[in-house]
Amino acid sequence: NRVIGVVSGKGGVGKTTFVANVGLSLVEINNDVTVIDADISTSNLGMHLNLYQFPLGLQNVLDGDLDIFNATYMHPTGLKVIPTPLYIQNPRKSYSPNALKNLLENEAGIFIIDSPPGLNRNVDLVLKASNEVIVITTPDIASVTDAMKTVKLARDNGIKNINIAVNRVSGKYELTREEIESACDAEVIGEIPEDKAMKACLMYGTPIVLAKPYSKSSIAFRTIAAKIMGKEYQPPRFLFIKRLFG
Repeated sequence: NRVIGVVSGKGGVGKTTFVANVGLSLVEINNDVTVIDADISTSNLGMHLNLYQFPLGLQNVLDGDLDIFNATYMHPTGLKVIPTPLYIQNPRKSYSPNALKNLLENEAGIFIIDSPPGLNRNVDLVLKASNEVIVITTPDIASVTDAMKTVKLARDNGIKNINIAVNRVSGKYELTREEIESACDAEVIGEIPEDKAMKACLMYGTPIVLAKPYSKSSIAFRTIAAKIMGKEYQPPRFLFIKRLFG
């Protein structure tokens, strides 16, 4: 299996948005994709995918009360989702670093894990389970500095396949792709442009790749998904015209 941990050095950089949209984009290429909300204390991946009614989820599996199959919910697109319930009894509970790894090691498919933000203890849960990591950052100095620390932490955990995804790119007063790669000593797998439609997408629980499939940000997410699968994404023909009407 492939287990890709999506991590960030700080909150608010669009990590969960990335997981939802890249997960949906991967389903268009490979039908066995599962996204996991491992942000136990502040979970919201389900809200991004319009999934609110799930009394059981990842924490119940980690507690040994449920198997992973019965904690998996199916999105209408075919994307599989293992959420963490919005209301849990012990949001600050920590687990053995190998707990998630032990759950996934015999499971087939592609798993994308939404990690807690920052460098708190439960991030180790994700890093130990992952054989690949994508670090999410925005192109400002503070966020990239945190990304550098996160890349180092991933390397300290023995992960060699590490990429950077740069979110909310606008081109003004920002670090360039080359500067970010040099600072983090890791390749930038893609840049997602700033998109004001993202807030509405969260409000309605419809990720941008579904709500506005021809937008620049949707094309960026699909391009990243293709790179993850070792493919080259070919944007739709007459893209400019489709954006006008879609």
